[in-house]
Amino acid sequence: MSLIDVAMVAADTTRTKYYIEELIDNKLLPSYILLLLNSDEDLLPGQKESKFGSEIITLLECSEIEFDIATNSDINSNEVISEIAIRSEQVFIFSGFGGVLLEDKILNTGKRFLHIHGGYLPDYKGRTTNYYSLIDENTIGASAIFLTKEIDCGPILLRKKFAPPKDRTEIDHISDSKARADVLIECLQNYVSSGSWSFELENNRGGEVFYIIHPVLKHLAILGENVSQ
Repeated sequence: MSLIDVAMVAADTTRTKYYIEELIDNKLLPSYILLLLNSDEDLLPGQKESKFGSEIITLLECSEIEFDIATNSDINSNEVISEIAIRSEQVFIFSGFGGVLLEDKILNTGKRFLHIHGGYLPDYKGRTTNYYSLIDENTIGASAIFLTKEIDCGPILLRKKFAPPKDRTEIDHISDSKARADVLIECLQNYVSSGSWSFELENNRGGEVFYIIHPVLKHLAILGENVSQ
């Protein structure tokens, strides 16, 4: 099934690969994908051991999803914004390089950007939140939101908590990506079945903002230690 009014802008990351595989498996095909490739020699946040551009391109070619490779890997560049603005789709699934925020000029295009945050909102906002939730309550989370100018404060369409992964050393690239992909698929299935975007929590205020976790706390989260005890 092609999602006529839903496109995607995605970097060549582990998360994007999981997203596209799940979208194809569940027959929820964006009508168009704009792919941001890392042209640098160094890996960018979200790329585990290698770049996934060739694998993602092969997936897209086999699925017959229309796609283009962006002329600039920076989603906030004028080139990418122009490529997004001319599209007819009103909603873009966003899967960028790790830590990249959408600037006002792209949010002002009139498009809505569907982002799956790695954490249970509004309780866990910010960065590396699933390590904090593992320490606090032994869960990880993911939340689907439409992005706004305020970080992680957009209206929540769907949020879920998940049991801790068996291999906690793979949280960043495997467990987090799987949880986010699960929420993305369910969110799109809800949209297809109802014909509209419904919200679980429109007033996504409050909660705590977290920053990149200290290596010691990260180690405790991986070991399964609850530091609040």
